[in-house]
Amino acid sequence: MLKVDFHVHTTYSGDALIPAKSLIKMAKLHFIVPAITDHWSMGAIPEFERAKIPFIPGEELRVVLPDGRFSDLIGYFLTEEIPKGIPFEEGLDLIKEQGGISCAPHPFDVMRDGMGNPKFLKKVQLIEVFNAHALPRFDNQAEEFANKEKKLKTAGSDAHFLHEFGPTYVELDLTPDELEPKAVLKALKNGKIVGKRSSKIRRAVHRIGSAFLKPFI
Repeated sequence: MLKVDFHVHTTYSGDALIPAKSLIKMAKLHFIVPAITDHWSMGAIPEFERAKIPFIPGEELRVVLPDGRFSDLIGYFLTEEIPKGIPFEEGLDLIKEQGGISCAPHPFDVMRDGMGNPKFLKKVQLIEVFNAHALPRFDNQAEEFANKEKKLKTAGSDAHFLHEFGPTYVELDLTPDELEPKAVLKALKNGKIVGKRSSKIRRAVHRIGSAFLKPFI
């Protein structure tokens, strides 16, 4: 049984304060597999490869939706960094070309770059239904959408500080040797979400900080 946190940031995100080496130590301590989803960067991936621990290489993209809005889109199991600000469909294509998996993080969070529109969400493979920084009502909307459309569900701490990593993960019936796209998709059908929401103060700080830093990162 693997515990996977599908949404974790490091200092390579620009707005996070988690050095890769510290996250590696915490992953070993808690026996949790981190999906490294830095904002439009895969700079931390070599450090995890050298550490030889189970992890998922990924990136949190910023894409432009057909309606002109920016949106976050996560790619898992990526081999190459995808540039910031590309069209949504191109982002999906590049994730697929790399053999990766696409995920919509905090999709209904109106205070962040959630995808929102069901027309676009239907094209994404996974829906994040628990984000430790989201308000419960936004996660509830994501859960309802995933259930209605029969989409696979993920959860993530969205950790930007080291103490946030650990309480939130998805239990998957996998071994570390089976950590690859097809096996993860299969295991997510029966995944068990364990989530602990960040404090209200922490969520407020995250939202204010994200709004302030967004034009610069």
